[in-house]
Amino acid sequence: MLQVAIAFFVPLAAGYFPINKGAKTTVRRAISNNGSGAQGGSSAFLEGLGRWFRWVSRPLLLSIRNTFRRKGRLALTLFTLTMAGAIFIAVFNVRASLELFLDQIGQHFMADITLTFEQPYRERQIEQVALQVPGVSYVEGWLAASGEIIDENGEGDGKLQIIAPPSGSELIEPDMVAGRWLEPGDDRAIALADTIWDDYPDLQPGDTIRMKVQDGRTEEWTVVGMFRFIGMIGVTLGYTNYDTMADILNLSDESFSYRLVADAQTIADQQALGNELDQLLRDQGFKVSEVEAGLVTREENSQGMNILVTFLLIMALLTAIVGSIGLTGTMGMNVLERTREIGVMRAIGAVDLEIMKSVVVEGVMIGLISWVFAVILSFPISFVLLKIIGEAMVNAALPAAFTWVGVVIWLGVVLVLSAVASLMPARNASRLTIREVLAYE
Repeated sequence: MLQVAIAFFVPLAAGYFPINKGAKTTVRRAISNNGSGAQGGSSAFLEGLGRWFRWVSRPLLLSIRNTFRRKGRLALTLFTLTMAGAIFIAVFNVRASLELFLDQIGQHFMADITLTFEQPYRERQIEQVALQVPGVSYVEGWLAASGEIIDENGEGDGKLQIIAPPSGSELIEPDMVAGRWLEPGDDRAIALADTIWDDYPDLQPGDTIRMKVQDGRTEEWTVVGMFRFIGMIGVTLGYTNYDTMADILNLSDESFSYRLVADAQTIADQQALGNELDQLLRDQGFKVSEVEAGLVTREENSQGMNILVTFLLIMALLTAIVGSIGLTGTMGMNVLERTREIGVMRAIGAVDLEIMKSVVVEGVMIGLISWVFAVILSFPISFVLLKIIGEAMVNAALPAAFTWVGVVIWLGVVLVLSAVASLMPARNASRLTIREVLAYE
C-alpha cells in the first residue's frame, strides 16, 4: 500500500512545480522568441570567467557557464548525487568506527590465542608447554570472577564482572577517563568502566565501595580510576591485580585462562597455531576447555556489522544510479536548449570531438560539485548513522572515526558516472548537422 501511494503521489508532487510555473507563463512570452526555451546570452558571465581563467579555452568556459545556466535543474540533479555520495562516504566512516569499536572491545577479552582450562594450572606449566610451539612469544595467566557491590543494609546493589591481569600486562591499554590504571602492589584496588556512572553517578577515583567477590566475604575496595567502555555485556566491567584475585580465590600462581602472544598475523596462521597448542596440551594430560584464535573471534563478531555496511553501500549505489539517470536527463535537456549554440560552434569549425567534450565536461563539472558537497555532508550523516547503530546494537554511543578511503573511491565513482551519463547526450549533440541546428526553433 505504501508503494502504491508513493507511485501515485510522488510523480504528482514532482510535476506540480514545473507545471504550475509553466501555466503562469503569459501568451506574449510563450509565442515570442525569448521564451523559456530560448538561449539567452550570458556574455557578461562568460567574459568574467575569461578574465579570471585566461589559460582556459573558450569552449571549456562555455561548458562551465552552461553548468550553472539552469540553477533549479542543477540543484535537483546535485541533490540526488550529493545524497548518494554523502551516504557512500559516511558508510566507510561507519565501517572504520565499527572496526575501532571492535578493537577497543577486543583488547579486554582476547589475545592472539586464548586458552581456557577446566581446572586451574600453574603458569610455569602452561608456559613450558606453549613455548615449545614455534611462534609463541609469551604467556600471561588471567583470572576472572563475578563481584557484587553491597549497600549499607548488606544487600546486593550492583553486579560486576572483574578481570585480573598480571601487573604490567602488555595485552591491555585502557582508555582512562578519570583517575589512574592499576599499579603493582595495589591491594583491594579496582578500576571500573565508566558505565558504573549509570548506577553510581557520584562515584569518583579515590572513593571506596563495599564489595563481595565470588560469594566471599564483603570487603572495602578502593576505586583507583575509570576507563572508557561500551556497556554491552550487561554488567559493569572492572579490573584488579592478579595477586589480589589469586588471594581471594586461593589460587597461588594458577589460572583457568591464559592469553598468548604469537607471531601469527592471519586467521589461518592463528587457527593452525591454536590447533597445534590444543593437541600438544591434550597429549600431555591438560584438560583443555577451549582454544580461541583472536582474529577468528573478531571476524565472527564483525559479520553482522559487515552485513549492515554492505546493505548501506548497496543503498548508496542505488541512489547514485538514480542520480546518474537524472544527470543523463539533465544533460539531454541542456543539449536541447543549446541546439542553436551548438550549430554556431559547428558553423565556425568545431569538430565532433569538441562538441562531445564540451558536453562531457559539463557533466563532469556537475559530478565534481556534488562530490564536494558530499564530502561536507558526509560528516553529519556519519554521526547520525553511528548514533542510530550504537543505540540499536549496544545501547551506547560508538567512537567516531573518519577515513579518506570513501572520499577517494566516491570521487572515482562519481567521475565515471558523470562521464557515462553525459556520453549519450554528447553523442546526440555531435550528430546534429549545421542545417538542422540553425533551423531549430
